[in-house]
Amino acid sequence: MGLGNRAVCATKQKLGLGDGYEALEVTPELAEQLYGELPERKSIAVQPSKDGGGPKDAIDLLTAVHNPGRSGLFGSAEGPTHSFEMRYINGLVGFQWVMATTEAQKQMQRQLETFYPDAHIDVSEHDRPALLPLEEGRYVAGAYLRLRKRSDGKHLYPIKHMDIEGFENDPYGSITAEMIGERESDTETDLSVQTIFEPAPADWWKGGLLSSSIDDIADELKSPRKDESFVHALKYELFPEKFEIVGEEREASNKDKQASNIVREQRGEKGFRMNLRIVGVSDDPDSAVQRVAETAQQFDGYYESKTEQGFEVVPLYDKPLLAELKRAYGRTRADRKMIMGVRGAAGLIHIPNDDINTQDVDWSLTSHAGDVPANAPRFSEFHNVETVPWEKGVRSGDLEGADCWEYDIPATWIDPAEYDGWSPDADRQEPGGDRELDDHDSEREQEVSV
Repeated sequence: MGLGNRAVCATKQKLGLGDGYEALEVTPELAEQLYGELPERKSIAVQPSKDGGGPKDAIDLLTAVHNPGRSGLFGSAEGPTHSFEMRYINGLVGFQWVMATTEAQKQMQRQLETFYPDAHIDVSEHDRPALLPLEEGRYVAGAYLRLRKRSDGKHLYPIKHMDIEGFENDPYGSITAEMIGERESDTETDLSVQTIFEPAPADWWKGGLLSSSIDDIADELKSPRKDESFVHALKYELFPEKFEIVGEEREASNKDKQASNIVREQRGEKGFRMNLRIVGVSDDPDSAVQRVAETAQQFDGYYESKTEQGFEVVPLYDKPLLAELKRAYGRTRADRKMIMGVRGAAGLIHIPNDDINTQDVDWSLTSHAGDVPANAPRFSEFHNVETVPWEKGVRSGDLEGADCWEYDIPATWIDPAEYDGWSPDADRQEPGGDRELDDHDSEREQEVSV
């Protein structure tokens, strides 16, 4: 995009015109700048199994890898910053983790093998994992998500997760569908949904000096006050005897009580500070913007009606877009007052299963341990020449004093000397007539009759 068009776009954004998006052209300088932000880490790629996974297992996974920073009187030190990324590249949706340290990477790998045993897990051999490939002449667009209630501790309201109402369908289904877009489209677009998560101290739910705690918010919901408009306030000033006092307490409704319980249930949970970003790279600038916007819109599936909490989409352009792209490729977090308990975080960070019903997911067909179970018996355990010799009559289970069969089949080998002149052609009849039995055949027929 030229300087003139960029200035016009920036002016429209400041005036509140347009949709708020802009696509930057990928130049060698921009690609070098973003690739230079890549941290020296290894990525963990996960091919999910259709038979396992989902948000429930992610609750235990995130609890296991929760290693926060130190807490103190004036806040807490920043903990390790990790990244979970859903990426649509080369026609497939894939999942990868980029952990902050080598120790965290090894821990995550062990825990993934524990909680997703049927998934295929692979650690990249290369450092500096890219988010999306950047090719000269393509266009990149982006957006980030923020919580609707962010001031005075209101960010502690939880989003929808499986323990509140439950997901009738995993929201990943609609999100991945929009990441893929129209299969008949001639325009190629790569897309990524990146979730940055940083373990919060154990007492995150207590709030701080300038913010409310979870208990404060829950108590306020049980003792609500009327939200009066400017018109009502004016009427009260003119006719105080006819109108109630502004902010007067009212009786809590069932919805208020349910919201209070939902908020308070986060008390004592492990928590995470988070960022959510959507980045798209396309051959066409309009397609890049459209795919990012459509994917971001699908996060409405996390809206919780009782707490009236959900996400707002923040479209990006010009310098804010460049700054967010640097954070995305660098796997860093911006402080947007987005903090969640582990149950809410698991809805955003998990390995899916076939509940999402998305065809173009890079599914795993076998477990990471291979096709043969670890406890399967080996052939060498059955063929032990010291226990089962190969002599005739004993190699097929005819062992004296054996408590169990070494081979559960009868002997099938017959010494040719026992054929006594018989051959396979002896019983074959000539077509068109009956075969006369010789003396030897008659004797064998009598023996068989007996």
